[in-house]
Amino acid sequence: MSLNSRIKDVYASLTTSEKIIADYFLVHREEVETSAVKDLAEKCGVSAATIVRFSRSLGYSGFPALKMDLLVSGKKKVDDLTQELSQSESVRNIVAATYSHRLNTLEKTKELIDEENVENFVEKILASSAVYLCGIGGSGLVCEDIYQKFTRIGIRTFYSPDEQVNITCLSSLKKGDVLLAVSYSGETKSVLKSAEIAKEKGAYVASVSRLGKTTLSKISDCVFSIPVHENTVRAGAIASRDSSLFVSDMIYLSLFSKKLKENKKNLAETRKWTEKL
Repeated sequence: MSLNSRIKDVYASLTTSEKIIADYFLVHREEVETSAVKDLAEKCGVSAATIVRFSRSLGYSGFPALKMDLLVSGKKKVDDLTQELSQSESVRNIVAATYSHRLNTLEKTKELIDEENVENFVEKILASSAVYLCGIGGSGLVCEDIYQKFTRIGIRTFYSPDEQVNITCLSSLKKGDVLLAVSYSGETKSVLKSAEIAKEKGAYVASVSRLGKTTLSKISDCVFSIPVHENTVRAGAIASRDSSLFVSDMIYLSLFSKKLKENKKNLAETRKWTEKL
């Protein structure tokens, strides 16, 4: 996912100082690639700390990661546009458009993954007594998928698609437990409420939401950013679900690999019992 695309996605949520940096970076790419953060800060009339915060707002771990991305990418990337469907589109074209769209979505999501975030979050899960999930609608489907996966490998997990029941479950949450909040917008009221309660009770709060500054990201200890998607012909909803599932699968597989033999045994056992149904 190119720097230009990241800036475009989060521009509206940037502070005045960060917008000045964004405008400068868009025009002076070569200078950004070769200059130190202190020199760029002087040219933009901001502090070096503001440039670091700006870099993190774009989903980078810091300015060095942003700079490295520019150096690796070389020429400016151009993001693929979601194919618009015309009336009575053939199934062949729909299949091709869906495949192309999903590949593009997953590629963008992969580029936003912070490996250190994943590693730290997995360690928090392993050290906790329980994992709590919250999300509704499409995000709820992601939570249900995580719930099933975690439960089958022996992770004590709580989730209900009913918002009130889900919040009630938080009464048993203990200090050191984990809450994973899933909300593409980062502004879903019930999800924010769950995150606030978990935070007050001393839980570690992680979230999956769109790139940029959201209320949920401010509450969270750890944020897994997913690309901003245009909501065209429900393509945005499909893409955000795909991105969220990509992140959840990555967390699950990272968790699974930590106790490989034990988890393989757990899966085999649950499969044995479910086959008898």
